[in-house]
Amino acid sequence: MQVNVATLLQEHVGSARDLEIRDEPIVVPGFDYRRVVSGTVHLLRSERGVLASARLRLKVPLECARCLEPFHDEIDLAFDEEYVLGAPHPVTGELPEQDDGDFLIDDHWHLDLSEAVRQYEQSAVPLIALCRPDCPGFVAAVPTAPSEPTAADHRWSALSGVAARLQAEESGLAARPPEEESDGASQA
Repeated sequence: MQVNVATLLQEHVGSARDLEIRDEPIVVPGFDYRRVVSGTVHLLRSERGVLASARLRLKVPLECARCLEPFHDEIDLAFDEEYVLGAPHPVTGELPEQDDGDFLIDDHWHLDLSEAVRQYEQSAVPLIALCRPDCPGFVAAVPTAPSEPTAADHRWSALSGVAARLQAEESGLAARPPEEESDGASQA
C-alpha cells in the first residue's frame, strides 16, 4: 500500500494529512504476504521525512493451537513509524541521515506501509491462537471410554510364550538353570 507524499514533503515541518483506508490490498512479495486492511493513517511532515501513525484492522490466517484447524481472525494494529527520505529532498536537495532499520520513502516520493504492517502483524498475532474459546481440541477425536479388547492376532500367538518368559526373566522370577545351581553349590 503506497502513499504519494510528494506534496507533503514540500510543506513545512508539522504539516499533516489524514487518510481513510477501506479494503486496501497489501502485498510483500518477498514473504508471500497478502492481506486486506481498513483503518486510518495520519501523516505528519517531520525533519527527516514523514511520520505515519496507522490504526488498522485486518484478517489474519491462523491455525488453532488445540484442534490445528485453519481459521481467520481479525486483529487491530496501531503503530507510529517515521519514513525517511531515500533520495534528496525535491526542493532543498538535502538527504537526511539514514539508519539500517529505517523505512524509506522511495525515489518517486511514495511511502509503502506494507512492510510495516507485516512486521507489526507478526508481533500482534496471539501466541496461542484458538478458533473459538471453547474449542475442545482433539478431545472429540479421542474416545473417552476404554474400548473393548480386540481378539489377538493368531499370527503372533507363537511369540506370546517367549514374551511371557522374557518378562519373567527381567523381573527375576524365572528359575535358574540347573548348571548355575550346581556351580553355586560347588563353590560353597
